[in-house]
Amino acid sequence: MEEKKEKPKSAIQHGIDFILPVILIAGLVALLAIMMGQPAEEHTSLIPGEQEYFFIMIMGYVIIAMELVTAFVIVSAITRATVSYTRHLFDPINRQINYTERIRLRLGHMLNLGLEFAIGSDILRLTIAPSTRDIIILFTKVLLRILLNYFLDREIQVSEELCGPGNYVPPLMEITGPDENV
Repeated sequence: MEEKKEKPKSAIQHGIDFILPVILIAGLVALLAIMMGQPAEEHTSLIPGEQEYFFIMIMGYVIIAMELVTAFVIVSAITRATVSYTRHLFDPINRQINYTERIRLRLGHMLNLGLEFAIGSDILRLTIAPSTRDIIILFTKVLLRILLNYFLDREIQVSEELCGPGNYVPPLMEITGPDENV
């Protein structure tokens, strides 16, 4: 089998890799600055009478459930990462680096999943009482999710370039004997 030769990145690709996160971070800062001085707005009802109360009540419970799922995903991810890290704290250096990298990437994926649930609950919240403030908060969470995905993908690419897919320990750091310490 022939190995695929990767093309070196062009100057344009390097520029895009730098400019995209800067633009996203600037957008996030701008949204937060806009939101700072915004008073809460009243909304006009789209659903008539008693049906509105029933709809708001059901959606409120669904939103609370989504927020609980968000909290559960994030807390369980942090707990799992802490337990995994503690379990491998005294391993040899090559295994410790390998596991630490895997734990870090897994934690990033789980935090991303938690953000997905948070975005879902905010979208549902917009169905009940859409205000400019709620929309800005939703856009802020979406931008945070995009940034997290972007940097997580870059970390995975760097790990794969350095160590190969699925193996996070560089070949130079492999320990050949049990008596060697790096």
